[in-house]
Amino acid sequence: MATMTVRTTVAFDPATAARLERLAKRWGVSKSETLRRALETAEKSQPALQGTIPEFTQMSPLQILDWLKVNPQVQPGWGAHSRRQLREARERDAEIEDEREQEKARLTQATTAERTRRFPTFRFPGTPRRTSFPPT
Repeated sequence: MATMTVRTTVAFDPATAARLERLAKRWGVSKSETLRRALETAEKSQPALQGTIPEFTQMSPLQILDWLKVNPQVQPGWGAHSRRQLREARERDAEIEDEREQEKARLTQATTAERTRRFPTFRFPGTPRRTSFPPT
């Protein structure tokens, strides 16, 4: 049984026409077969939207960004709000982490001072204070 074909006319700029010609020669097939293979590869590498846009309110900001990366046909600017929220959350987390580090350093310093005050270095009565330690 013969394969049914549909004749189609396309117009390319000279550079694209030359690329099509080079690929056809390299692969040893006709220009039509070259276009078929290119279309098949393009279709497999980028899944279609399937006519629906997911419910973004049920997705995390990272999931939204991943979806936008896979579906670039979405209008420019989509995802900017989620990116901004993610950046702000990261900045808040960094500030909280800095505050924790500062508090930890303050507590360590206070604890060391309190220990020194409460438990001074013990010396037997009459022994001089050691100003330097022997090398280890």
